[in-house]
Amino acid sequence: MSRSILRWLTTLIFHLYLCDWAQSLRGVRLDVPEAVLTGDTARLACDYDLEQAALYSIKWYRGDEEFYRFVPKESPPTRVFPLPGIHVDISLSDARKVTLLDVQKQLTGFYKCEVSADAPLFHTEIKSASMTVVDVPPEEPTLTVDKYRYSAGEQIQANCTSRASYPAANLTWFVNGQQVPGPAPTVIFPEPGGSLETSRSTLELEADSATFRDTKLRLRCEASLFKLYRRSSEELELHEDTPQLASVLGPSIADSSIRLDASFSMVFAILCILLMAACR
Repeated sequence: MSRSILRWLTTLIFHLYLCDWAQSLRGVRLDVPEAVLTGDTARLACDYDLEQAALYSIKWYRGDEEFYRFVPKESPPTRVFPLPGIHVDISLSDARKVTLLDVQKQLTGFYKCEVSADAPLFHTEIKSASMTVVDVPPEEPTLTVDKYRYSAGEQIQANCTSRASYPAANLTWFVNGQQVPGPAPTVIFPEPGGSLETSRSTLELEADSATFRDTKLRLRCEASLFKLYRRSSEELELHEDTPQLASVLGPSIADSSIRLDASFSMVFAILCILLMAACR
């Protein structure tokens, strides 16, 4: 066999060997909760398919800082690295998941799972996802308006406020039971102390026959944070001022009767006075 053919076969076998190992780690899937309440437990999962290869290590990072490692060949296989605010429950953590206790807002950020297959190639794949630690508002949003009666053509202005949450709550408007499409102007400002936020949204409408139904308009707003919080304000009912039209038929029959009764009484009184004078 010539050297060129031998070299070609060696190269082919080597590439097949590389492909086989390169495919030994595939389908890494990361399951990190999008949001979790302050003080709750967060379970982060990292699933993967090693096929025929052995696992070398699993490493978890917050940002670029490693806080948990699982190496099956070591004893013990788990190792926790100190990181401010992170408390790992070793008993509920292994090669496919890590459990964090009493999470606080400072742990909001990106988390990465690094999976490495064993020798000889140590093929590695990394997946990342974000997690937000949430403080929900202590009460439902409040809804205020300038007044409760409006004439046609007037501008209706309503304010919805959701206080003291992290992050600031999303605000949605409903008019006559229907959600108002598109975002309404919203302002976010910090609460005293700086760790919580308040959101305030303003809705402006023109009072007309299309806005009011049977001279009434029902208005409410809703505050939400991920899938953890959804509360609605008290529903307000506004009324349309309708002009009172004067009658074009002149005085009513009832008004005429009242005037006739008054005239008759006056005539009767005069006649009585004249009669009494004549008797004297």
